[in-house]
Amino acid sequence: MGLMDWLREGITGQKICPIEHLEAYKRLGEQVYALHAELAGSGSPRAQAYVQAARSLRTMADALIGDALDGDEPKPVPIVTHDQADAWYGALPDIMVAARQEAAFAHSARTPLPVTLGGQIEGPKPCPEAHLAGLRRAAGDMEELLRLDVDLARNEGERFKEAILLFEEARTRRQAGDSIVGTISNGRRVSPESHEEAEEQYWIALSNFILIAQGLKDPELLKRLPARANRSHSAFKTCKLDSDDIWKVTSELAIRDINRSGERAQAIEDLTEHWELFVETPVEREYETTVEELLAQGMIKEDSYWYCCPFPSVYRVNAPYVRVLGHQIPRGHVFVFEYGDDGEPGRFITQKSFQPADERKYCED
Repeated sequence: MGLMDWLREGITGQKICPIEHLEAYKRLGEQVYALHAELAGSGSPRAQAYVQAARSLRTMADALIGDALDGDEPKPVPIVTHDQADAWYGALPDIMVAARQEAAFAHSARTPLPVTLGGQIEGPKPCPEAHLAGLRRAAGDMEELLRLDVDLARNEGERFKEAILLFEEARTRRQAGDSIVGTISNGRRVSPESHEEAEEQYWIALSNFILIAQGLKDPELLKRLPARANRSHSAFKTCKLDSDDIWKVTSELAIRDINRSGERAQAIEDLTEHWELFVETPVEREYETTVEELLAQGMIKEDSYWYCCPFPSVYRVNAPYVRVLGHQIPRGHVFVFEYGDDGEPGRFITQKSFQPADERKYCED
């Protein structure tokens, strides 16, 4: 990146993508078209679901970027828009590999179904109007992409019940976002909360649309999903909670201290009892998947660990701020999810700092 481009990004929040990057995006989109044609005759519902997931991500990413893809010269877009589109385009190769593998041999693909949007890229609050406009285009294009197939599915209502119900919610969410964005684009001053609400409505709509696209090809995918889990964009992602390891959420720092202090047998007994009684809710899953995404992006780092069993990691924020379980946490603050004892609900805790504990607390303490 040139010096002037770097300064422009820092001052305006706009990102100019190198032309070769945009050209790569276009080629990825063309590969999705080719994949769709190649596997059109495949009788595998799962392979078709992967194809539809790829088509959905390409459609959303193209719409989000808008006319930045047109012409010989790249056009600036908000940094959050560029990064979100980059995440969606970047997911395409793995999904296309999975589609071809599944078409060749049933249940051979490693990418889990259904494919979801993953974590939403965090940007400034309220998000730039250009980003909202991109989300609006993405939701509108997805609704048009799916409308005819949903209308045909209504002829087999019970088989496609879950997809049809999700479509009704998605288009309603899209309309709600349009109503708010319409007020903003008319030049009227609105609260940051309203601005953020529009972004949330569009995200829920898009999260549903990608599921609908897959469910129209393989209805069983939606029948196995937890009720109302579609409201959380990270609800379907695998995470450490899916492991049978009793140490799955325990901080490596805690494991080191437990081993050094001779408490390993006591810890194993406590952790075994904890997970036997544990009742998972969407809150724990959303927390763990969000944390994994923030760690991968370098926006948080492990700072210490919580003193109560199962001794989860405490994280410190590196970015200007992050959003976790609906909380906006500024740079330098710490947070943790305290898992409840004996199957009781846990709680999210955040503040400027935590006072270090002198020792670890076990259930019988």
